[in-house]
Order: sequence, then C-alpha cells, then structure tokens
Amino acid sequence: MSAEVMILAFEGKKACFLHALLNALDMSEKGIEVSIVMEGESPSLLKEIVNETDALHGLYSEAKRKGLIKAVCYGCSKLMGVLEIVEKEGLPLNGSMKNHVPLAPYVERGAEIITF
Repeated sequence: MSAEVMILAFEGKKACFLHALLNALDMSEKGIEVSIVMEGESPSLLKEIVNETDALHGLYSEAKRKGLIKAVCYGCSKLMGVLEIVEKEGLPLNGSMKNHVPLAPYVERGAEIITF
C-alpha cells in the first residue's frame, strides 16, 4: 500500500461524497496520510453540506476540521456557483493547472488515487 492516498471526489452525488468522507476519516484514524480533492461536480455539494441540517454536515465538518480536504477546484467551483462558499468555508482553492487541481504532484509522490 502507498504511504499516501488521495481521494478524488468528482461526482456531484451525495452518496459518492458520503463514501469519500467516510473512507478519508477512517484512513486518517488508522494513520494513513489521506487527502480529499474536490473536482468536477463535487464542489456543487457545498451548497447543501455547509448547512447544519444537512445529513453530511457532521462528516464534512469533521473532515474539514482535521484538514483532510486539501484542494477544491477553482474552475469547477466558479462554474458550479460555489466559489464564495468555498472561500467563506476557508477551504483550500487550487486552480494551478489551467484553473483545475493538478494530480501530478500526488502521482509523483506515489499516492494511490481513489475516485468517488
């Protein structure tokens, strides 16, 4: 197993993001270095999950508090209309690869990439 795992949250479906959060938290608790990268349609979920009444809010808040969300795509956040939410939440925006998050640094470090 690699020393680092990157969970690429790409789908805009809550069930997919639920499993991304659950696995990231589980891996972190087991001492595995894990990063969540929000790309594609997944940033759109922030419209809902930032609300305390949302079913995923607790898991999202825990992952955020533990610093597991390492990057949110700038271009996708802008396209999905959530750029202000990402900034307000203090999540790390990354658009260093033509407005998207580059995966090469993770690959170069030997990270295992899991896509949800």
